[in-house]
Formats: sequence, C-alpha cells, structure tokens
Amino acid sequence: MANRALVIAVDNTMECLLAIDFVLEHFPKGYKYHIVHVVPRPLPGISPNREKVAETEEYMNKFFIPRAAMGQADEVVGTILESEPDGSRATGKAICEYVAKIDADALVLMRMQKSSLDRFFLGSVTEYCAKHCRKPVIIVPQRAY
Repeated sequence: MANRALVIAVDNTMECLLAIDFVLEHFPKGYKYHIVHVVPRPLPGISPNREKVAETEEYMNKFFIPRAAMGQADEVVGTILESEPDGSRATGKAICEYVAKIDADALVLMRMQKSSLDRFFLGSVTEYCAKHCRKPVIIVPQRAY
C-alpha cells in the first residue's frame, strides 16, 4: 500500500490525459493515484443526472484509469464526487476537500483554456484550487506535451 498519494482532477475531456501523462513521467513510483471527477448535484426539483454520472464512469473506466495503470503506481483509484450546482467554485471546493480528506501529497490538474470573459463569469476550477488548496498544486498546461 502506498504511503504517498496524488490526486489527479479530471473532467470528461481527452485533454486530461495530459495530466495523467505528466504524473506518469514525474511521479512514476511509490504513489497511490486518485483520479477524481466532480459532478454537480442537480438543482432541487430536477431529476438526478444519471446520464452525466454514467458518462463520467465510462470516461474513468475506459480512458483515465487504464492510462494511469500503465505506470508503476502502487494503486489507482477512481472517485466521482458530487458538488453543489453553482459552478467552478463548488467544483474546486469539492476537489480541495477531497485532497484534504485523504491527506494527499499534491493535486495535479489541467489548465483549461478559457477566455477572460469565461473566467470572469464562470470562474476557473484551476484558479480556485491554486488559491484554496492547502497542499501543493501542480498545474499542467495544455501544451505540455
């Protein structure tokens, strides 16, 4: 069992494979990889978002977990978290809380390319985590590889 843990935050895009590739290259051994995806809870009165959860499980099991397992990690775990339905801030908060809960050594996530206007109105999960996570945050740019 690994004593050290890395949280790799992903969404349902293939670009997140770059974050996993980064971890495989720079942290290949002696870690337990926690691949985490956050799904917002539906607003009250709206039916559960089963399709979104199923899509997330498919991405995790088809792409992210097998890719992470290609390395020499002690263990690879996929976790789907729920957050409040209020955007990037809630998603970032859920990720930071998970990092604290498992006492991870670091958080790894992608820097998504959003326009300034999108960041202003929608916020940025990466920015939230960089400011609020109490563990080191490694931000992988999209053009990293």
